[in-house]
Amino acid sequence: MNFENYVRELENLRKNYNKNLLRSWSPKGELFYKVDKSGNYKEFVGDTIVFFINKEEIKYISDIQNHLYKQLGNMFARKLSEKYFHVTLHDLCNLNVTKTIKECIEKNEEKIREVFNKIKDFQKITLETIGLYNGGSAIGTMLKPRTKKDFIKLMNLRKVFDELIKREDFYIPHITLGYYLTKDYNYSERNEIFNFLENEKIEFLIEFTFENLKYTLFTDMDNYIPIFPV
Repeated sequence: MNFENYVRELENLRKNYNKNLLRSWSPKGELFYKVDKSGNYKEFVGDTIVFFINKEEIKYISDIQNHLYKQLGNMFARKLSEKYFHVTLHDLCNLNVTKTIKECIEKNEEKIREVFNKIKDFQKITLETIGLYNGGSAIGTMLKPRTKKDFIKLMNLRKVFDELIKREDFYIPHITLGYYLTKDYNYSERNEIFNFLENEKIEFLIEFTFENLKYTLFTDMDNYIPIFPV
């Protein structure tokens, strides 16, 4: 898929995912692994490759999150900590992938240094916002590569980590802002969320270098522990 088609597909997915809120309430099953009935985060262990957000860029995302929770906070799980804001580059081990999490992580930990040595010279990648979107278990800020060069660098970088666990799903760069509650949302509630996603205007750039990229463990959706490089 070329750059233009990739961006077009992201934009179409955002429109369709948001419209799904108006059609029915059908959250991803993973929501019930991650959030309890009180809106707190369940133990959900795994590892992943993420870009952590630069401190000076966290403010953009925090402002959006604060506005979301001011307007609709009673509809979402406990507010995520801004220090863990990130863009996942490549999912690895979690309950969606395997039931043997511990063994899966151990295999990755044996290989991770070698894999990172292959990409330590990658050039800066810039992403820009498309808009807010319904991710099925959470809402987030959908992002796209700013240029064709950024697209090529991003996809080549992501592919390197297929050496750990191969991913063939369509990649949606995003920053999670808030998880849904494990309840049935009525049409009025879903319409409120839809209107927020469609009408909240966001526009910013995020830049990533090797320093942002980390092999990371998580124990729940609000506790991410960078492991390598340190």
